[in-house]
Amino acid sequence: MQSIFSKLIDLLNGLAIIGLLISYVSPYVDPRDFWLIAFFGLTFKLWFSLNIGLMIFWIWRRKKRWLYNAFFLVLGVQFAARNVQFFNEQNKQDSDLSVATFNTYVQQVYAGGNTTKQINDYVSKKNHDVVLLAEWFEGEGNISKEDFPYQVFIPIYKGHRYGMRLVSKHKIVGWERMKYDHFTNNISAYFDIDIKGEIYRFMAVHLQSNGVSSKDYHTLMKVEEDSEYKKYAFSIVGRLRENILKRAAQTEVILSAVESSPYSVVILGDFNDTPHSFAYQQLKKGRQDAFIEKGSRWGATFLKPFPFLRIDYILHDIELECTSYRCVSEIKSDHALVEASFKIN
Repeated sequence: MQSIFSKLIDLLNGLAIIGLLISYVSPYVDPRDFWLIAFFGLTFKLWFSLNIGLMIFWIWRRKKRWLYNAFFLVLGVQFAARNVQFFNEQNKQDSDLSVATFNTYVQQVYAGGNTTKQINDYVSKKNHDVVLLAEWFEGEGNISKEDFPYQVFIPIYKGHRYGMRLVSKHKIVGWERMKYDHFTNNISAYFDIDIKGEIYRFMAVHLQSNGVSSKDYHTLMKVEEDSEYKKYAFSIVGRLRENILKRAAQTEVILSAVESSPYSVVILGDFNDTPHSFAYQQLKKGRQDAFIEKGSRWGATFLKPFPFLRIDYILHDIELECTSYRCVSEIKSDHALVEASFKIN
C-alpha cells in the first residue's frame, strides 16, 4: 500500500512540474498554432500552488526532492509576480493622469438592481480623467457630463442598449471601433484623447469571454460522472477552445491599431484572460503593467466563482510613470474596478 502511495505521489509530482513548465511557455505560443497549451496558462495558479504544496510535503517527509519543486518555482518567479506583489509602494507625489476600467456587469440590472449612481459617484469623487465602463447597459442612468463632458457609447450593434461606454474629462479627438472577422458580443475600440495639449491613444479592450459561468462550474460539480457528465464537460472545453482562438484573432486586430499609433498608448479593460496568456503577452510587449509596478498583494480582479483570476488590466507606454494602483470591489459586480494614476514624463 505504501509503495502504491509513493508511486502516486511521484506521478503527481512529475505532472505538477510538467504542468508548471508548460504554463511558463503558454504566453509565448499562439493558440491558433496549438490551442491546448492555453489551458495551462489559464490554470497557472493551480500548477504553482500544487508545486508549493508538494515542496512542503517533501520537506515534511525530509526528502531532498523538494529541491526539484523549489528550483522550478524559483524559475518562474517573474510569472508569479504577474499575480502577486508585496514590495511596491504607492507614490505620494501628485499625478498628472488618473485612469480606471470597470466591467459593470450591466450595472446589476439583470439581477434586479442598478449600480449606475454608485459608479457615477465613485468615479466623480475619485476625479478620474478617463474611465472605461465595459458591459454597460445604456438608458439605466447616466455618468455626469459635468464631471465627464466627453463621452462615447458603443453598442454591440446599431440600436442595441448593451455595449461599452468611455467617459473623459478631456476632449476625445477621434475614435474607432475594432472590426473582427467573426461574430462576437465583445467590443474593443481606440480613443485618441487630448490631455494638456498632448494626444494619447486609449485602447479600450473587452476581449472574447470564455463562455463558462459559475453556473456551469456548479452544474459540473453536481452532475454524476457518466455519459451526461462527459458530454457537459466536453461542451465546456469546446467553448473554451473556440473563445481562446477568438481572443487570439482579436488581439491581432488590436495590436495593429496599437502599433500604428502615432501617440503614446494606454491599454485598459477586460482581457478575459490571465497574465499567462498569449493575449496578455502580446499586448504588454514593450509596455508596463500598472499592477506589477504599483499593485499589492493578490491581484485577482474577477470575483466569481472564486477571486483567483486577474483578467482586468491597465498597460501603458514608458512615457507614463505609474504612481499608484488599486483594485476596488465595493461596487457590486463580478469584476473589481481597477484604477491607476500616472506622471507624464
